[in-house]
Amino acid sequence: MRWLLNTILRSAVYPRLPRLRTQPLSAIASDLHHVQRVGVPVGSSGSVNIDLHNLAKVSSSEPLLIYLPPFSTAAPTSDLTQLPRFAQRHAAAVIHYRWTEPSSDDESVEGDTSDGEEINHRRFHPGWPAPIHDTLKAYTWIVENLAPTTYTRRDIYVYGSYLGASLATSLTLTEAHPHERMAVRGCVAYNGIYDWTMFLPDHPINNLSQSSSSSSSRNILEDILALTADPEFEELKNKLAELFNKPSDLFDPFASSCLLFHTPGLLVPPSFNEPAIPPGSPLTDPPWVSEETIEQLMPFKRPRESPLLFPPRRSTLKIPEILLLHDNPPPLPPSLLRRRQRRKKKSWGNNFRTQAEELARLMRRSINKIELKERMKWDEDMDQWGEEAHRRVQVRKIGGNGDSVAAAWLKDRMFRRSPSD
Repeated sequence: MRWLLNTILRSAVYPRLPRLRTQPLSAIASDLHHVQRVGVPVGSSGSVNIDLHNLAKVSSSEPLLIYLPPFSTAAPTSDLTQLPRFAQRHAAAVIHYRWTEPSSDDESVEGDTSDGEEINHRRFHPGWPAPIHDTLKAYTWIVENLAPTTYTRRDIYVYGSYLGASLATSLTLTEAHPHERMAVRGCVAYNGIYDWTMFLPDHPINNLSQSSSSSSSRNILEDILALTADPEFEELKNKLAELFNKPSDLFDPFASSCLLFHTPGLLVPPSFNEPAIPPGSPLTDPPWVSEETIEQLMPFKRPRESPLLFPPRRSTLKIPEILLLHDNPPPLPPSLLRRRQRRKKKSWGNNFRTQAEELARLMRRSINKIELKERMKWDEDMDQWGEEAHRRVQVRKIGGNGDSVAAAWLKDRMFRRSPSD
């Protein structure tokens, strides 16, 4: 299966990396903040940059924060604007994964330069799966080169927002090994997309009107409620073809963390805007048809969504503490809000809140159905574990600044051990 990152990271295609020489970034280094940049080769696709903050000033057992920026930042000139302020005094590693930048049309660089790495970054816009390859290679380098010099442990926490949040959750869920000396122990993700297939026309979340009611007025209302006016969310939706090379990329569980827990229940469509099942086919608009016709249309039959066992029973993975942050959905007009409250309906449609709640639901179900169910076989005092899933996986809506909430959550778990706090 493709879900297991270690299989990819430790395969012959990606051998163990040697300790690489780093160069200080004098332009952004100061007495209180020291940054080193490392370029890690990624096969024939150039290299990914990692900026290491304050490592020379802390113990090798100090908890490490891995930060995944909200958008592609292949080779920024200054990284102090990239790392959140609350983390600038602590040991941190910023992974500058390369992903197609919607606002970037710089496909080439004119003139000679001694820094071939910069040219490589500007010309490298392949879309998915380049960002996950960069993230995995960078994470491998971090674990192999920043492990404690003694036999102590070193905790890793991950923080990402927007595109970085999608990468942060997949990295966390597949690298949280509690018994390893250095591994991911927790994650904060802000306004992430955790199931990109929700943008496809065939996904049930985009067809609420077909199953809600036969009343046309109610259908129209629920369609209105299903719409989102969040410009950042709409921007991600509109850039699918730039972020991903083909619709099947959306089904990759490294991109859509929710698909670690269940099968998609969808067919791969021919394009991002077309349905996989042709409109008006006997399976979508069923008249009386012959068995021969049904057999001919079987390839268009929508598969059933089925739960997957994650983490696998033989794996040492464990769902760690995770905080999923999201902005408030855009406010509804008062008349629509009153009608929604009367029906006691939860939120409709695809938005940052829906994405966070869906991933949280799947992770909590896994904790309850797999981990705690196994624990019940030998732990007689299970009452104390009744709220474990909700304690470990939290969802919180905020007013627009994820850094402040992330800072408090991370400090409580990670930075409390820092002597400077």
